[in-house]
Amino acid sequence: MKANRFFMTISLLAGVFSYSSAQEAGIIDEQVDTVVISQDEGNDVTATRKTQQDDNAINELYSQVESLKQQQAKHEEDDLIEKKWKRNKYWKIGMALPDVERTDGANMAWKTDFAVFMQRGKSAYLHSKPIAGIMKFAIDFGFIDLTYSKLKFDKVKTSTSGNKPSGSASSGTDGDGFDDIVSGDPDGSILDIAGIKLGMHKIDYAWHVGPSLSINPVDYLFVHTYFHVKPIASGIIENDKFSYGFGVATEAGLSISYKTISVGAEWNWSKLKYKQASFDDDEDDEEGGSIFSTEEFKLKNVCPRVYIAFRF
Repeated sequence: MKANRFFMTISLLAGVFSYSSAQEAGIIDEQVDTVVISQDEGNDVTATRKTQQDDNAINELYSQVESLKQQQAKHEEDDLIEKKWKRNKYWKIGMALPDVERTDGANMAWKTDFAVFMQRGKSAYLHSKPIAGIMKFAIDFGFIDLTYSKLKFDKVKTSTSGNKPSGSASSGTDGDGFDDIVSGDPDGSILDIAGIKLGMHKIDYAWHVGPSLSINPVDYLFVHTYFHVKPIASGIIENDKFSYGFGVATEAGLSISYKTISVGAEWNWSKLKYKQASFDDDEDDEEGGSIFSTEEFKLKNVCPRVYIAFRF
């Protein structure tokens, strides 16, 4: 009886031990599973963080690349603007068509036989960036403006007072006309006696300064418009007579250019007072005559000009 109780006790303890072991094994398995799950979640979190870091790095790189592209585009645009607007110096060569008219005394006029001119200048822009991306204001200036004109006598115009001008031109003959700029008949110079007619030649030298506007509508195409004030010195030669005058002329013009080449037209006005130096004997001089005498007259000059210009 006692033996049976002993074995029963042993069996009961073995069962309890087995149950406890089974429970402990289950707990351990659960812990192992939990550890495995925790490791997997940790790996997932780490992988997620790494992916986010990579995405942030890529986005930052894209942002830097885009910023560099914008900077490069701006530099290229600035370089293009500078390249377009850098041609602010110009040389003009062209033909002139001056019409000259006396405004005091004998009312006479001369027209062009042949006339050419050249001009050199520079545009000083008043601002670095073009307004609206297409236009700039500037001050033009230059110290070379040379015009040569060969003129011929045109006609004697009717005086407003109804009086006919004195001199040989008043007779209606078409002479050279310059001898008749002053009152009195030509006295017959040595060149006249020799039959040499040099004709009438006019040379003008001027500076110019004034505002201008340049517009760049597309590509390298430019339209320039300007107004210049021109201090001017003028000389007229006809046979043995020489006249000189000083004053201020004005001009307004328009040109179109593409890169280096430009074509344009302008209009010039001036009204100058001349003094004529003559190397002739003065028969009225009581002291026996003087080889040098002067007369004064005023000439109005209206001169359209067309030209080709080179901008650089």
